[in-house]
Amino acid sequence: MSIEALVNQNYKNFSESDRAVWAYLSEHRSECADMAIKKMAQKCCVSHSAVMRFAQKLGFHGFAELKLYLKMDEEKMPAQNELTQVCSLYQNVMNSICEKNCDSLFDAFDKAGQCYIFGEGMVQASIKKEFKRIFMATGHMLYDVPSGLEMYNLIPLIGNDDFCILISVSGQNKKIVEIAKKLRIRGVTLMSITKNRENALSHLCDFCLYIDESDHFETPIHWQYESVTSYFILIDILFFKYLDYRQRKETEHATG
Repeated sequence: MSIEALVNQNYKNFSESDRAVWAYLSEHRSECADMAIKKMAQKCCVSHSAVMRFAQKLGFHGFAELKLYLKMDEEKMPAQNELTQVCSLYQNVMNSICEKNCDSLFDAFDKAGQCYIFGEGMVQASIKKEFKRIFMATGHMLYDVPSGLEMYNLIPLIGNDDFCILISVSGQNKKIVEIAKKLRIRGVTLMSITKNRENALSHLCDFCLYIDESDHFETPIHWQYESVTSYFILIDILFFKYLDYRQRKETEHATG
C-alpha cells in the first residue's frame, strides 16, 4: 500500500500537526527518507513527539519504520510495457475492492431516502451512467445530477437522510469539492470515487473508494491516453459485493 493510501485511510483522524508533517513529507519524500526526526520536526515547525505521533497514526511503530517504508515506496519498479502496466492496474483495483469491507457503506446506501450521483466531465459522465445502470438492477434508482448550475440548485432539495456519490478523477475539482462541503454541512452521507492520492474530496466524505493512478501512454498519432477502465471494474465488483451483502442480510433475517 502506498503512503498516499495510508494517509487517505487515516486523514480524518489527523491533527493540525499531522497535516503539517504530511504537507512537508508529500513534497520532500526523498529527503525525509534519510532525515533525522529532530530535523524533520524543525522543517515541519512541530515537536519531536508530533512527528512520532504522525508515524504511529499511519500504523508504524515509530519514525524509523516510516522512513524505511518511504524508501521502499520510492523504489522504482522494473520497466514494464504498456500492456503489463495496465493489466497490473486492473489487478490492483480488483484486489483492493475485493478485500474492502463495504458493509457500513451498503448499510447507509440501503437506509437512504434518495440517492444522487455527482460528477463533471466526459469521463465522469460515463462513470455516473454505468453506476446508475448497474445498481438499477438492485432496485436502487440513482438521480444523475446534471453538471453546471443544476448541481447547486439541487442542494437545498437534498436531505440529511439522503446518500450522495461524488466522482472526481483528481479529487480536486473545485465545484465538486464545494458541493461536498455544502452537503456535509447539511448532514448528508457522502461517498467519493477518486484516484488513490491525497485529495480534498475524499477528506470530506464518509466513504471513499480509490483507483490507482495510471500512466499516460503515447499513441501512434502522439495522443496521450490514460486508461479509465479501472473505474468500471470497481463499479462492477462493488455491485457483486452488494449482492453478497444483501444475501447475507436476508439469511440473517430468515434465521434471526
